[in-house]
Amino acid sequence: MDSGRIRHRQGAARVIKGVPYSNRDSTLALLPGAVVGRWLASNADSVRGDLLDLGAGNQPFRPWYSALADRCFAADAAPAPGLDVVSFAAPLPFLGESFDTVLCTSVLEHVDNAEAAVGEMVRILRPGGRLLITVPFLYPTHEPPYDFWRTTHWGLRSVLERHGLEVTDVAAQGGPILLVAHYLINGLAQAISILGRRLGPLGALIDNPLVRNVIALPQEAIRSRVSFRPTSLSRAASLGYMAVGQKPA
Repeated sequence: MDSGRIRHRQGAARVIKGVPYSNRDSTLALLPGAVVGRWLASNADSVRGDLLDLGAGNQPFRPWYSALADRCFAADAAPAPGLDVVSFAAPLPFLGESFDTVLCTSVLEHVDNAEAAVGEMVRILRPGGRLLITVPFLYPTHEPPYDFWRTTHWGLRSVLERHGLEVTDVAAQGGPILLVAHYLINGLAQAISILGRRLGPLGALIDNPLVRNVIALPQEAIRSRVSFRPTSLSRAASLGYMAVGQKPA
């Protein structure tokens, strides 16, 4: 465990009509999170019983899953308010078959042994339980030096099946258009941040809520239409992939 490690997670999701959307107060790039949120909402029936949010950070999806599960627990490798367990080691500090649902979003890339981590998720799932997992593909490096791994949708399916899960759904975090849009918005956000720091008092004119709203509003206008359905294009180029794996009963 690295006591100095910090997990950079977005603020609490805003649940609108059952969909957990990214919060404009904590990120300027809203569309990637909208895809994940819409995919999660489409799999709401997979969330039940005792749920573990693994790699939870500040638990951005808790406003969504707490209404679906009976009991919710949160674990992460780095300390954060509200965690039940500070751990992401193999083995995890849970008895086998402890949870009906494991949620693992944008975490596996930060684990140096992803194969062992998936094995642990399967071990703590009860028979019939489900793992909802998202992983990056053509996504920028983040949280260095704890960024180790990328995979295609074939790779994600393969690792889940190797550990005995039946993969019932594989989706894509958008295709090439969303990928390019995300890189452009990320670049704009970094430019705003840099200018805000360098211009001193004048920087407040650039990095302010009005500018954030100008960037956020067009994204919010189309976020309910971004697709997570895999296509030939999104299978070739996507920010990431998402899957549901069920443990045999």
